[in-house]
Amino acid sequence: MLPGPPPRRGRAALVRPADTMGWRGPVQLVLVLVLVLALCDGATTNQPHIVFILADDLGYNDVSWHNPDILSPTLEALAREGVILEQNYAQPLCTPSRSALLSGRYPFHVGRQYGVLSPHMPTGLTLNVTLLPERLRSAGYSTHMVGKWHLGNCAPEYLPHHRGFDTFLGFWCGQLEHYNHTVQDALDFWDGDRPLPELDGVYATSVFTDRAESIIKEHNASRPLFMYLSAQNPHAPLEVPSEYEELYPATMNADRRTYSAMVTALDDSVGRVVQALKDADLYSNSVILFVSDNGGSVFGNHGSRDGFAGNNYPLRGDKNTLWEGGTRTPAFVHSPLLERAGYVSHELIHITDWMPTLLRLAGASADGDPLDGFDQWPMLSAGQPSARTEMVYNIDEKLPNAALRIGDLKLLWGDNSGSSDWYPVLEALPNSSDRAPASGRRSVRSSLGSLGEYPVYLFNVTADPTERLDLSSLMPETVQAMLERLLELSKELVPADVPDPDPRGDPVDGV
Repeated sequence: MLPGPPPRRGRAALVRPADTMGWRGPVQLVLVLVLVLALCDGATTNQPHIVFILADDLGYNDVSWHNPDILSPTLEALAREGVILEQNYAQPLCTPSRSALLSGRYPFHVGRQYGVLSPHMPTGLTLNVTLLPERLRSAGYSTHMVGKWHLGNCAPEYLPHHRGFDTFLGFWCGQLEHYNHTVQDALDFWDGDRPLPELDGVYATSVFTDRAESIIKEHNASRPLFMYLSAQNPHAPLEVPSEYEELYPATMNADRRTYSAMVTALDDSVGRVVQALKDADLYSNSVILFVSDNGGSVFGNHGSRDGFAGNNYPLRGDKNTLWEGGTRTPAFVHSPLLERAGYVSHELIHITDWMPTLLRLAGASADGDPLDGFDQWPMLSAGQPSARTEMVYNIDEKLPNAALRIGDLKLLWGDNSGSSDWYPVLEALPNSSDRAPASGRRSVRSSLGSLGEYPVYLFNVTADPTERLDLSSLMPETVQAMLERLLELSKELVPADVPDPDPRGDPVDGV
């Protein structure tokens, strides 16, 4: 990449009248340098522009390439023209996934393995790690974030515009009212650290899309762009402009209808962002990544059980579980730079892998902090095998539970009883007798007994992705070996960082 031009006034000083008398060689050299610098004004970077879109609580069965009842034509077109990632994994909750994405570390290595950051929690993602935007900015990138942060807001040093992002517009906490932009009755809508009360009543997704378009339109193409669009949709509370809801049958379960409409609103948002890249002549040198942060939240608005909202069927489980439905999420990569495209990949990829992959794309150094992720660009771009054969779903000492995958085999240990069924989409509000499969449909406890007082499960999640056939009693030696590996990994665990709420962590007073 050519260096950026110096200020114009500096160029004028390169040639002075006295230089023209008897110094033709140096004068010619200077004129050539001036011409090169002038051409740099219109130059474009060789480093790819990167747009990373993170959906919030989007379930496996909440995209149209898995479920034709969902209206997401833009996302599906991008996915089918790119590479659909059928074995993409995230963490089971918001904060841990965002931590893993931006640090490249498993949450249990940085104390973020348990729960999410609450609005008044006096902590955040540890300051002892260098985040992805910081590394990309060091490599020459212009870095921007739009949307949900959820990695700490108790002090300025935890906020996105102090952790590598040149600009930030969005909210700091985990859940926001979509129209009045409050959490616990406090405004949580910011441009940097400036509150935005004047946007009250404007649908948040519209605000985020407008900002994303503006960033792209105003971007100087001589620098590479990194934009992290951390979407709010389709996270509760379930709110959406009526024109999207009207696209779905009125006979649907009310929560599912609104949730589905929120996915369509997200689809429109992504379409506008991609069109902005094309209009700005950035698209041909762009890599667009789309991932959900965890499985869909099945049980209705604000987690109530009045109806069914997000959906992970036929996968087992819900958001906040280590079952496949809580951790295996929709994802794709779309780019004109792909060597191979238009296919479905069944190779294993984890949310920690994005950091080393994007660093490689950016030509940025991966030295420094140790990373748990792997560079997956050869797999994404050329269809090569995954760079990883082992994956830790999580190790949580407080619940307690843990899950580990080695090859095709997945071991679960601990308390995994909550929301552990299969939850099909129900078209109308269900009666209790019509709800998702009851506890009798769960896998039985292994005949090996348990570690502590907890059951152990073993599944081949390639042959049995819906986790219906527990193999633990048939493969005791494998279970023992994987348990020993979990115990070995648990020695690296950093205790969960979950201090009690403190008024000083308030999203208004915290700055």
